[in-house]
Amino acid sequence: MGNRVYAIDKFTMNQMWSYNAGSPVHTPPAYSPSRNMVVVASQDLYVHGINNADGSRLWRVKPTPRRPADSGFTEADMAEVRNGWPVIAEGHGLALIKYRLDWNALWRFSPWPGTNEAMRAALLSSPGEQALYALRLTDGSSAFIAHVGHGGFGDSGYLPMGPMPVVKQFADGTEVVYTVIRGRLCDPEDSTCDGRWDSHLGEMMLDDTTVPGYLAGYVRFIRNTFFPTDEQAYVSMAGDQLFAGHWEAGIAHQITDRSASRGTYGNPIVTTDLPHIATSQDEDICGLGFQASHYCGARLLNTREWPGGFYIYWRKGAVYDEYWSEYASWVVSNDTVYFVSTDGAVVALEHGAPSVSASGVVAATTNPGGEEPATELDVVIPYTQARAYAGHVVTVEGVIAYVFNNGKSVLLGFANPHQGAFKAQILQRNWGAFPAPPEMLYQVGQRVRIRGKIEWYQGDPAIYVHGPAQIETNWD
Repeated sequence: MGNRVYAIDKFTMNQMWSYNAGSPVHTPPAYSPSRNMVVVASQDLYVHGINNADGSRLWRVKPTPRRPADSGFTEADMAEVRNGWPVIAEGHGLALIKYRLDWNALWRFSPWPGTNEAMRAALLSSPGEQALYALRLTDGSSAFIAHVGHGGFGDSGYLPMGPMPVVKQFADGTEVVYTVIRGRLCDPEDSTCDGRWDSHLGEMMLDDTTVPGYLAGYVRFIRNTFFPTDEQAYVSMAGDQLFAGHWEAGIAHQITDRSASRGTYGNPIVTTDLPHIATSQDEDICGLGFQASHYCGARLLNTREWPGGFYIYWRKGAVYDEYWSEYASWVVSNDTVYFVSTDGAVVALEHGAPSVSASGVVAATTNPGGEEPATELDVVIPYTQARAYAGHVVTVEGVIAYVFNNGKSVLLGFANPHQGAFKAQILQRNWGAFPAPPEMLYQVGQRVRIRGKIEWYQGDPAIYVHGPAQIETNWD
């Protein structure tokens, strides 16, 4: 779209009007039928209300105190709107705008406060940490402070946009938002209580009356299958069923009790598990072998353990890392539930009981026992050629451009930002094999050779390093 938003007559395909935002338009437009207006956000972080009758400007506001940035930024005062979209809460006359913040937003409140009173105080003192804004459609003014902190699928210095809010209208006309929220009450003895472990599915109020004691912008916690704050899931909803798309699995719950007494961290809204979807079932947990129904009701196990449900692949491991598209998502349409996995597989579910045969149908696979053995090649290749050697053991040479410890692994990147290029990963369980913390041993600007099997990590070629013998720093 460039700097402009266009209205096209769908019958004649003639242009009806165009609107100049003065900056590249970075979101698709959202439409409010009751007000006949369009809302977009632009690269300069401004939000625009446009009169759909003639394309004239109704209002233009910049709700965040942050300054605009491009993808890959790390500065604490920057944000962007790319890969998000305005969400209209028609009943309340609001446009909800999500901003992407920097990686360190994970840690500025670590963990995010666990009560609404503490959340409000924190956001009043640090307004740049607010990630979701509620703007009045009448004039673009801020309606309230939304208690939503930033998170998203991200790793090693970078957090993507993260989930968009979902507006839910009930039969009585009340309206709330479902999204991923943050917040945790900590036990002083809990050493893992930090910003990575404070994400939950949540319900946000749009007014002061829907739930007694909860003001507009306040959130209520929901019991859900856990995912970390740097792995936040996309949210979808249909009826009382809540869906979340994680990079490895599809999370699905049915809300069974959202009464006014529920919603605190210690007494969350109650849900039951619906069938989840895992990318791969890596252990025969049900003891039946591969099933034509792709169903195991006991539980699912890929690299994580998930509640029971469906698997896409049988013992294929981290398929998503090779075909990484960042987000999995759920769509509900005409009584059918569709799940699109990170690697691009599409699963369609309809109402009914899954068929599980005790006969144990054998999977059609060339290697039911696991991965094909890797071929060892006595070659040294530049890091730019690593993709072509996937599945082979080789030596990769290059200059380290990026080093980051995210608490789960140490990443040695050969480009900065590291997305799209070869990298080495040293997982936490292997740190003890090194004489010092790996992020101290290997530095930006250092030329290294790394030996190992070329695998995949979030769509990029990678070697998983188990010990210092795999990394050579001095050679003739």
